Amino acid sequence: MKLTRSTARRAIFAALLLAGTFIGVTSTVPATEAAQQGLCTYYDNNGNVVGQRGEDCCGNPVNWGITTPRVQCYVEVCVWCPPVE
Repeated sequence: MKLTRSTARRAIFAALLLAGTFIGVTSTVPATEAAQQGLCTYYDNNGNVVGQRGEDCCGNPVNWGITTPRVQCYVEVCVWCPPVE
């Protein structure tokens, strides 16, 4: 089978389409708790905060409440952190 210019273009297009689909699917998959960074806040079905896990902006551990599938993680930015004694 001879590789023509048209066949090569189709192969490149198919590879780019496949790569774009893979990136789109993997970017919409929720991260596991182990992969999440910063401070994660957990909510019940009514939107009430029921727990937090992670680190605050100064690097202090935060661990209270319960975990649920409804979670929002973010990285806090501190203006000032107290000195470590």
